[in-house]
Amino acid sequence: MREFEDAEGTRWRAELISHGRTSGYLNRRVHRPILQFSCVDARRPRRYAGFAVEVQGDLESLSVEELQALLQSASVH
Repeated sequence: MREFEDAEGTRWRAELISHGRTSGYLNRRVHRPILQFSCVDARRPRRYAGFAVEVQGDLESLSVEELQALLQSASVH
């Protein structure tokens, strides 16, 4: 879990909610790790984004700018 501020100063919490591990027979694009973004400062809908651990590294190694970019690409479900 990691907390950060977006460009507007709103605090968000990012956490890996699915590790994407599944059967080796299924396509990796379908079952990939998922990040959940939750707003800490206000009531806002949670946002979700796919996360390629093997490409992007672990959550703790991401910069704030990278987290902000993931938040921008995340969608509400």
